Amino acid sequence: MVHDHAERIRSAMLDLCEPLHDAFTFAEQRRQVLLADLKGPEYVWFGTHTVRAFAHHRLRQLAGELGDWKLVGNHARNGELWLTDDHYRVRMLHSPNGGVVPPPGSNLLRRAFYSNPPLTGMIPLFGDLGDKLLGLWRIDPETAAPIFRIVRTIGEWKWGNHQKADLDFPLPATADELADLSFEPTDEDLGLDLPRDDEEEEGDSDAGGFTG
Repeated sequence: MVHDHAERIRSAMLDLCEPLHDAFTFAEQRRQVLLADLKGPEYVWFGTHTVRAFAHHRLRQLAGELGDWKLVGNHARNGELWLTDDHYRVRMLHSPNGGVVPPPGSNLLRRAFYSNPPLTGMIPLFGDLGDKLLGLWRIDPETAAPIFRIVRTIGEWKWGNHQKADLDFPLPATADELADLSFEPTDEDLGLDLPRDDEEEEGDSDAGGFTG
């Protein structure tokens, strides 16, 4: 049951691999040009919002290439970047590094978004809009390439504590790579690992975070 549910999520994400990497690569390139003079930690928040805005713009241009996915939410409200295929919702959030899942904080709506039922027992195939997923993004500071993780959260936690999630996997650059991922269950969550040789793959806060 758990494995089947995770497989459905993985399958749903296939159409987002190329568009998300395209959109955030474009967005980071635009940020580098437009904000070349704004360096230093005091401008990091502005870079994050700039990348998210250009990514939203690019995804609107790519609307015909998203499969069943479409942009939703109110981007004018602090740069919301949400997608849905009418079964799952993905909320794109910036994460300062590959090991951090931003906690929900005190906002009641955000806390509700984080509260999926655990992947145990009899879970319906789809709810009103299915699972609510986090699409965590960051920009590699060396390559300027976007890196994504898909996380299914099941509760609340505070900064510094381990995230409550039962599915956490990288979103690679192509659908073929995602299709080749293999499930690696752990005691804490269900992860997906890329097949690899010697190299190890790495896998918003809305207030800011490193943007490259």
